[in-house]
Amino acid sequence: MRELYSQRIECPHCGHHIHVSLDTTCGDQDFYEDCATCCNPIHLNMHIDDLRNKLELHVDSDDEQIF
Repeated sequence: MRELYSQRIECPHCGHHIHVSLDTTCGDQDFYEDCATCCNPIHLNMHIDDLRNKLELHVDSDDEQIF
C-alpha cells in the first residue's frame, strides 16, 4: 500500500470539492479539515484494512445525531 494519497472529497456543509492528503504511515486516524470555501470543519475518519489492502475514508459534518 502506498504511504501518501490525495483524495477529492465533497464538503458536507456546502458541497464544495476539496482535496485532502492522507498519510497511511500512522495507521487509523480521526481528524478534522476545514473547508476552504465555507470554513466549517469536516470530520474525516480513516481506517486502513491491511488484510484487504484497502483504505476506507468516512466524511461527515460531525454535527449529525445518532439515536
